[in-house]
Amino acid sequence: MVEKIDGTVPGAIQPRPIDRANVPEAKTQPVAKQAPVVASATYDFQFRVNTKTQEITAFIVDPETRAVIREIPAKEMHAASDVIRSLLGPRIDRVV
Repeated sequence: MVEKIDGTVPGAIQPRPIDRANVPEAKTQPVAKQAPVVASATYDFQFRVNTKTQEITAFIVDPETRAVIREIPAKEMHAASDVIRSLLGPRIDRVV
């Protein structure tokens, strides 16, 4: 049971003070100035289930153009998964 935490651990990395001269201006602006940018960045989310593999794919979609901005996992990951499944599937996916 921990009774007291003194804030120091031997060998732990200690935080360094921030050098404000090297921080970009955008990071030092008040949140109120950044809010319009955040408010305008609204996206739609869609989820699809592959009935064959039962894998779920999430899509981030631009609400105005309906263009897919990001697919999670990416198409390349689905392709890699299909290759692995085709190579290992017959050896692993069998009823005992």
